[in-house]
Amino acid sequence: MRFILTLSLVFILSACGDGLLTKKEPPAASKPKAVSRVEMYPTVAGMALVPGGWFNMGSENAENEQPVHRVYIDDFYMDETEVTVAQFREFTKATRRKMPRQPAWNRGNHPVVNVTWKQAAAYARWAGKRLPTEAEWEYAARGGRMNYDYVFQGSKGYGKNYENIADESMRRVKFHFPVVEGYDDGYVYTAPVASYPPNRFGLYDLNGNVLEWVADWYADRYQAGEQRNPRGPEKGFYRSLRGASWNRSGKYMRASYRSFFNPGVRFEFIGFRCARDAQLPISSQSAPGTGKIQ
Repeated sequence: MRFILTLSLVFILSACGDGLLTKKEPPAASKPKAVSRVEMYPTVAGMALVPGGWFNMGSENAENEQPVHRVYIDDFYMDETEVTVAQFREFTKATRRKMPRQPAWNRGNHPVVNVTWKQAAAYARWAGKRLPTEAEWEYAARGGRMNYDYVFQGSKGYGKNYENIADESMRRVKFHFPVVEGYDDGYVYTAPVASYPPNRFGLYDLNGNVLEWVADWYADRYQAGEQRNPRGPEKGFYRSLRGASWNRSGKYMRASYRSFFNPGVRFEFIGFRCARDAQLPISSQSAPGTGKIQ
């Protein structure tokens, strides 16, 4: 009898220890998941969200890229590709404008060329967008805070994928043309947009296809000191362009390289892409239960 009582007592104590006879506490209320700033923005068709931040704008490689200075860029959207012939033709039909003459080799899904700065700016307004600033364009090409000197630096494609630039295919047409030797992108002139891998933001052809008009008036040197969303000079004679193109390589491939032309010119190697300010929806900023925006 004494043995049975002892076993019973051991079982009861064990059960208490294992929590079998204790009431389980309800699980603590789960905390709302923190939502990143980027996740709060709406998706915009054909555009990539570029998260803002600090970067070093300019370089010591050329006088007009100096001085190197710290710049902060707010979040913004940028067209994933350069504006195509087909997209620009839609604009001209809707606004009853004359379509710029395109070379025979430039088809509907290729970047539009022979556009002046004013035509590019007009298209951007019509599309509810704007031209990117020099700072935004360079920030996107540098991979943002990564501060790459070249578009694909730090990626598996670096040194192998230069996009559509002056290369061996160009040399087959123009024998003495300066090109990147040993590289063949497959196109003498423009290529269909997004023919090559994008950069880390999902942007295509920043390193080739066509030079791109940007919003800024051109200045020989940058303003020194830290800046936030710089817009360039208030007036000038030239407009800035960025990037390399199907007939450009070498120094043009630096993310910091700057080109400039009179805004009224048109060439078969000049096109553009658009940008747009990024604004969080009012509902996502104040809706309860959405979590803390980081």
